[in-house]
Amino acid sequence: MRKINNQYLVGHNLNEGGTATVYFGINQYTGFPVAIKELNPKLFADPTMLGMFKGEANRYLYLEHKNIVKLEDLILLQGQETGYLIMEYIEGDNLKDYLRNVTGAMPIEMAAAFMIEALDALSFAHRQGVVHLDIKPGNIMLCSRTNNIKLIDFGISIELSRQRDSTVMGTPYYMSPEQLAGQDFVDFRSDIYSVGITLYELIKGRTPFAYSQTKDELKTNIQTVQVPSILEAAYPVENNLLPLVNKIIKKATEKNPQDRYKDCDEFKKELQQLIG
Repeated sequence: MRKINNQYLVGHNLNEGGTATVYFGINQYTGFPVAIKELNPKLFADPTMLGMFKGEANRYLYLEHKNIVKLEDLILLQGQETGYLIMEYIEGDNLKDYLRNVTGAMPIEMAAAFMIEALDALSFAHRQGVVHLDIKPGNIMLCSRTNNIKLIDFGISIELSRQRDSTVMGTPYYMSPEQLAGQDFVDFRSDIYSVGITLYELIKGRTPFAYSQTKDELKTNIQTVQVPSILEAAYPVENNLLPLVNKIIKKATEKNPQDRYKDCDEFKKELQQLIG
């Protein structure tokens, strides 16, 4: 079993993406489990990708919140041309896997409760000047021990004080029209849009534009087609809940950012009506 800095034992693969791989690990000094995010060695020499990796670590320093995963350490090994983020280990599933393997489409009240916690975390991040830009079920962990959620992967997040370049990064199904278009200025309202899409998926079991056959069709739908109403839910609901959740999702996913909720707290207040 390989070690990092003679402190962290690297175990099995937890998740893998195009830019990084996340491993289960053990901090030998404390004996506690950790999640180790390793930057793809091929990207270490790319100043842009390395800068984003360092930026993710820097932003985590300001994001101490019960619903945001904690950063424990940043390790850059120049000779080995690789870098690591040592993160709090969350025992549980992300909501993508939980939706697929446990619940299927969720009751409205459960989905709303999860999104209220996500909005709490995002409200805090936004006050620190950080926009996540990749909110989706796969980036929301459900902790099996505490049954609360934690946001992960601020890898493409931005600081509001900085202008964003035109590179389109993120997961298209959840991206706001302005983010998908590569607009220079994208703010917290893009996260609000993504929470709306995530809420839709948790209740319906799929994203609203999952039927799109091509990337171009998906882009057109996101930019021009209103998110459809949820005509029926997987679980029995009170008569007033479907119209209310449809109204909430519609406002959160308006094409024009100015027509969405003004902030996460306003969005959260609306969702609280769904859980009593």
